[in-house]
Amino acid sequence: MTTITKERIELFIKNPLENGLTRGEQMELARIALASLEREQIRHEHAKWSDSTFGCVGPIGPLKHLSKEALEAAAEPDDLSEWADMQFLLWDAQRRAGISDAEITVAMEDKLKINMERQWPEPKDGEPRLHIKEPGNSPVIPDGLSTVCAEAYQVVGVMADALGVFGDAAVQKVLDNLSQQKLVHRDVLPFSLPVTPDGWVMVPKQVTPEISNAINVVGQRCTCGNCSQRLWDLLLDATQQGVNRG
Repeated sequence: MTTITKERIELFIKNPLENGLTRGEQMELARIALASLEREQIRHEHAKWSDSTFGCVGPIGPLKHLSKEALEAAAEPDDLSEWADMQFLLWDAQRRAGISDAEITVAMEDKLKINMERQWPEPKDGEPRLHIKEPGNSPVIPDGLSTVCAEAYQVVGVMADALGVFGDAAVQKVLDNLSQQKLVHRDVLPFSLPVTPDGWVMVPKQVTPEISNAINVVGQRCTCGNCSQRLWDLLLDATQQGVNRG
């Protein structure tokens, strides 16, 4: 099989008369174009289905769903349907964010250069670990921590600097779990977290699809466009009143 290179195609486009393609190169180029067209057709059909099913929404939903599918793919890496779902969601999020393939390509080229300049530790348990940041950019790790705690502390510090999302209930829940597992103790974290009283659990402020479905099952039907959220707001208000009464 003939292999045609990017440089060869660029020469042909620049001056096709002097840099004509051989028959083998023409066939290879046709195979590449056919594969691209088939992929683009699937991408177009998925976009049409997604718009008709979910409407005009932003990229946040597909990105959050992507994280869920990634965990499922990690659990079953041989299941190609999970990989297909991840690709669909990535396409959907990119399209809804208004980001072109060309922009993604440029961003990937830039990010690859950055990644190649970084220092990376040896993989652990077959998985890559957090890159080693340049001196002065890494959080200060207290003395006396175990290796696991030190690594977790570094991850938390990097996330705190990069994301600033530690007021988020989901992040707090993760850190609560880490603390309970004695991987990261509260007194080494670079911020303070609210303490959840015994007998209480954190709940999302916004209705999740699961909560919405449960509300609809109980009510059998929803009579307004924002019924689930309104009911959830009432429940949150009632919960807060119970807290205020002590």
